[in-house]
This record gives sequence, C-alpha cells and structure tokens, in this order.
Amino acid sequence: MKKSNFIPYFSLLLLVLHLNVLASESTEQRKLKNKIHNFSSKNIDIDMSTKWSLLGLYLEKYDDNYTFIKNPKLKMFNSNLITNISSDTAVDPTGEMSEIYLKNNVLVNRNDSSNANNIKLYTSYAIFYLSKDLIETDRDVTIITSDSTTTGSGLSANLDTGLITILSDAERTIKEGDQLQKIKGNQMIYNTKTDEWVVKKKPASNLKKSIRDKVTTTFDLN
Repeated sequence: MKKSNFIPYFSLLLLVLHLNVLASESTEQRKLKNKIHNFSSKNIDIDMSTKWSLLGLYLEKYDDNYTFIKNPKLKMFNSNLITNISSDTAVDPTGEMSEIYLKNNVLVNRNDSSNANNIKLYTSYAIFYLSKDLIETDRDVTIITSDSTTTGSGLSANLDTGLITILSDAERTIKEGDQLQKIKGNQMIYNTKTDEWVVKKKPASNLKKSIRDKVTTTFDLN
C-alpha cells in the first residue's frame, strides 16, 4: 500500500523537476543582444511630426526582441496634448512598442495646452497600450487635478478620448476656497475634455477582473 502511494508521488516529483528544468532552459535561451546606456529614441510620422520620444538610463535588447528599459521616460504628442509617462522599469516584450509594462512609481502627467488642464496619475503597476493610447491597472491609483485629488482601486484611462475611469472604491476630495468636499462612489469616470466627473453606484467588476488577470500574469504577482 505504501509502495503504490509512493510511486505516483515520485512520478509527480520527477514531472515538477522536469518542468523546472525546461523553464530554466527557456530562460537561458534568451540571450542579451545589445545594451545601450543613456539611450533615446523617437517615432516620427510621414508628416515629420514626432509621435513619441523615449529615453532611459539604459536599454537591454535580447535576441527574441524582448526589451528591458531602466528609468524610462516616454513622451507622447497628440495635437495640443503632451503626455509624460515614467516608471522605475519598463518591459516591451515584442520590441515593437505596442504594449509596455510599467513597474514601480508609475507616473502619468498629461498637459492640455488648449485649456491649461493638467492631470497627474500615480500607481505602482500599469500596462500601456500605445496603439490604443490606453493605460490600465488593477492597483491603487491617485489622480490629481487643479482642484481635486481622487483615489481608488483599478483604472482604465484612454488618453485619446480623455476618459479616465476609476474602477472601484473611488473617493474624490474637492477643494473650493478653504473648504473641502468629499464624494464617494463605487466607480468614477472623469472626462478630461469637459472637466466633468460621473459617479456610479456599481464598480466595474468585470473590467477590473480582466485587467487584474493581465497585470498579475504580466508582473508575476500573487
């Protein structure tokens, strides 16, 4: 009886060890192709206008195009809008600047010269989809405008449309003169173009779950 129980356990142990070896071999297969210190890069369209610029302390590019960036500073240009995005590190898994994974001290600073509207957004982890001008996270966020500070859990921010959605546990503190007013909601949507806020009773649970799954998998979080 003990022998029959031992064999499956031993087989499972061998399987786990085998998978660990495969994972180790897979990691070792990625080879550093080049490393550039104090690098800078620009994306220029057919009209010779700069769409974005990127610089960092250093960039590591691997043979499968996986790209690691230390202290990235990304600047996006869109008409009157200039958006600065920075973090401690960033990963571009394909090297095509379609998705960037931002980790630790993520800051998004959005300036609109047409109405002098400035927005700052802070979080710990975020995924930025460049092709969609979309930033998403399931982590805690803080949004600072000229007259308010808003906190919450989870975020979906479309930099093109100007819609910023706090997915749950939203709380906004508004300053009017010497007075402070607090507004709470399970979800808040901020339209940066009209400077209007909408409070909703229900959290965006489904969207937050899909973002959480992507963030957790991407950054190997528990």
